[in-house]
Amino acid sequence: MLKRQITMIVLAAGITAGIPSFAGVRIDTDLRIELNHADGVYAAGDTVIVSAIPIGDYDKSLEMTVYENGIRLLTTPVGRVDAPRTLYTDRRGKPVAVMLEFRPEGTTPREHYFNVDQSEDAFRIGYVVAPDGFEPGFKAPSDLHRYWDSQIRKLRRRPMEAQVRPVVLDDDTARHTECYEVTVSSIDSIPVRGYVAKPRDAAPGTLPILIKFHSAGVAGLWCRAKAGDAVELSEMGAIVFDFNAHGMLNDADEEYYRELENGRLLDYSGRPLESREDYYFRTMILRAVRGLDYITRDPAWDGERVMVMGGSQGGAQSVALAGIDSRVTDVVVTVPAMVGNGGALLGRNDAWPWPLEHSGIQTPTSPYMDSQEFPATARSARRVLEIAPYFDCALLAGGCKASFFVEIGLVDTCCPPSEVFSGINVITGPVQVVTCPYRNHWEARVPEQYKDWWRTNVNNPRLKYIEQHLGAKR
Repeated sequence: MLKRQITMIVLAAGITAGIPSFAGVRIDTDLRIELNHADGVYAAGDTVIVSAIPIGDYDKSLEMTVYENGIRLLTTPVGRVDAPRTLYTDRRGKPVAVMLEFRPEGTTPREHYFNVDQSEDAFRIGYVVAPDGFEPGFKAPSDLHRYWDSQIRKLRRRPMEAQVRPVVLDDDTARHTECYEVTVSSIDSIPVRGYVAKPRDAAPGTLPILIKFHSAGVAGLWCRAKAGDAVELSEMGAIVFDFNAHGMLNDADEEYYRELENGRLLDYSGRPLESREDYYFRTMILRAVRGLDYITRDPAWDGERVMVMGGSQGGAQSVALAGIDSRVTDVVVTVPAMVGNGGALLGRNDAWPWPLEHSGIQTPTSPYMDSQEFPATARSARRVLEIAPYFDCALLAGGCKASFFVEIGLVDTCCPPSEVFSGINVITGPVQVVTCPYRNHWEARVPEQYKDWWRTNVNNPRLKYIEQHLGAKR
């Protein structure tokens, strides 16, 4: 049961879990392209060798585009792969994240873009050199943690009011599990909403807490809290709190979510920064604190173990909460967002939600931003460099002593590997990192012939980590 539960969470980190496959002669099915370091991680001075092995009848000549730290450098022909051969070699002496894209010769688009569509005959592979050397683009404000301490005090001055409604479970499940829908007041008019589940009749002081956060979006199924997810996860022997980022109603009709997406939450991640107090992610992070305040009141909590987990935006919430609240002991994140929002200041790609770019700062990423519903202003361009560092998880994680498990996609252009590593490197607690050279931001888009490698080397270690850290009290 554990494997099925956690695989479900991993897929929730990717927005397109049901992507179809495409038949025919393709680079990703008829050639195997691999690195001499299977995980794509190299020390400074190591030789990187990218090789190709024909496994089908791919008779087209290839060209290769090289991206360095998210910046497109060049496109060059590499010819046909009629037999096993080396396509590319490299040796670097300093930190760099490299992505290689292969396409039939003459078909590479002139403009850089973020992702390869599943229908395209194209393939990406990535590697990273000297990842321990990446640093955040922003410098941490001297009052970073004082600011968040003051925000938490402001939150806690507001009385915590909770509404609890039992969820009806089938008879077999109800015999060993209890589940509640909860609404908890927060810093403003938007509450924490979600589901709590735990083993029935748990003795006081015996269970760890597991908080599950969700990926970005509003109307998608991946954004919503689910009673079923909370119940399944609680079978690991934990108090589980599954709640959405936005305080949305649970299990409402589809029109409700579409209206939110096109109304109050329209382009919530792309709004220019003009004030710390008005930035949407401030209250999102504080809802995470309120959720933790609420769930730690459960008498069954052992008073020690708090694990947070999530992918993408859910990873951002997890890292932010661990960075500002020492009650968090364990963090499990998949391609975490909001880690490294200032990479462009050091000549690298930035991470989602790209606050610099949305606020009017021109970076190499700027031309590829979606159209803004809330245009940048001269004020936002001035203010963003002051405001954004307070919400960059690469800074919030500084000095964090929690234990981390982090998955990084080495062809992730939404949460780039250089930026995720820049945040990992400031954590003082133990960190276990797993990398996938074939993974972009959506796990479902790992090409099929590489998924067994991903399961063995990435997903299975994650399951083992969760089992160990939700096991016996330390």
